[in-house]
Amino acid sequence: MSSAVRGLVPPLILLGAALAMSIGAGPPVAAAEGVARPGEDWAAFLGPTGNGRSSLRGMRVPWPAAGPPLVWQCEIGEGYCAPAVAGGRAFLFDRVGDEIRLRCLDALTGAPRWERRQATAYRDTFGYDGGPRAAPVVDGDRVVTYGPDGRLECRDVADGRSLWSIDTAADYHVVQNFFGVGAAPLVVDAGGERRVIVQVGGSEPGSTPPSPERLDLVRGLDSGLVAFDIATGRERWRASGELASYAAPVVADIGGRRRILAWMRDELIVVDPATGDVAATFRWRADDLFSAVAASPVVRGDRVLLAECYGPGSVLLDLSGAGIEEVRRDGPGRRPERALRSHWATPILHGDHLYGVSGRNSGDAAIVCVDWETGRVAWSTGGFGRASLTLADGHLLVLGEFGELALLKADPAACVEVSRVRPADPASGAALLEPPCWSAPVVARGLLYARGKGRLVCFELMP
Repeated sequence: MSSAVRGLVPPLILLGAALAMSIGAGPPVAAAEGVARPGEDWAAFLGPTGNGRSSLRGMRVPWPAAGPPLVWQCEIGEGYCAPAVAGGRAFLFDRVGDEIRLRCLDALTGAPRWERRQATAYRDTFGYDGGPRAAPVVDGDRVVTYGPDGRLECRDVADGRSLWSIDTAADYHVVQNFFGVGAAPLVVDAGGERRVIVQVGGSEPGSTPPSPERLDLVRGLDSGLVAFDIATGRERWRASGELASYAAPVVADIGGRRRILAWMRDELIVVDPATGDVAATFRWRADDLFSAVAASPVVRGDRVLLAECYGPGSVLLDLSGAGIEEVRRDGPGRRPERALRSHWATPILHGDHLYGVSGRNSGDAAIVCVDWETGRVAWSTGGFGRASLTLADGHLLVLGEFGELALLKADPAACVEVSRVRPADPASGAALLEPPCWSAPVVARGLLYARGKGRLVCFELMP
């Protein structure tokens, strides 16, 4: 095992080489060598159903005093995105020096399998690190990455060889967004093929403003959202003149029709995945130039929730008719603990309530429980900074911004803290998760993957 990978692998049940595919995934792919486990993969951003919910059952509750047992850990370079886990493999996307790196590790042991690198000249406008923001997506025998510099690449999961790549920044004349590319790709069935849907946000050639911060002077053209054939990389359609945001698009059945919901820089667009036709739009964004939207839309039936933190907060929309009807919105001037003002962590719907992190800054951020229909805050709790949440077995797995892990009951009646710990290395006693911890926890086949600065850690959740 690589010296960069350390930890103890607890006893696991041998189930055979084949692993069940995640919901909505493409054709099966052979599992990596090693021991397989029951459960689902986490092959895409926010999991198999794209909403931060795991179907895990039987999780050990509460955790031991030291936290969930450590399985393995490894060093990781610059970047903020979570890994993708599928077919017994974990795909880690980061940056080392002036190269963007994709690594494939054994998901159960952390043992390295292959590594591929690509040179990059990306520099962040505001001085954040230059690593990837968008999580990889695994679809059958392919893994798709979208780098901060706009390089969209498809590789073979078995050996990492490049199958196709597109420089979206050059091909679509993209003016660099504040923090580069941040919205994860979405893979969907459409027109009898698998398609990769990405926010591109291209402009006319020569649209670069006099100052990189003056994105208000940039006008989109026709490539806000673009679909590519995952087999060949060929463009299938482009839609909208909107610029790109950091919110990953989602797919849902709206009014009995399959639709892509993409919250772009200024507005939500509702798109036919087969043709790229835009069925409806709704503007929701703060008027401040230096504002951004990063949380994905949350869907329930024909209703969609959008939540941001720089201005208007959250809004509930009804898409059952020909257009978009506003159902409710946050009242003006509400403090984070009395509203749902999401920064980058997508809220999670469980039952009739939303669980999310509300607040723009570390000091005022709170975890809130909000009634889906009314927007009323049932409870709020602070102390985790701008945390990220994943739902599993009726509990919220909380990764605090400063390296704490917690387990909260997903209960609208009250905030019940079941476990809370700052995980430490059993050998050295050093903290395992250093800030900033800005990516959502990944739950795959009973294992929890959490990323902090410079390190990815895998924990055991099952008894």
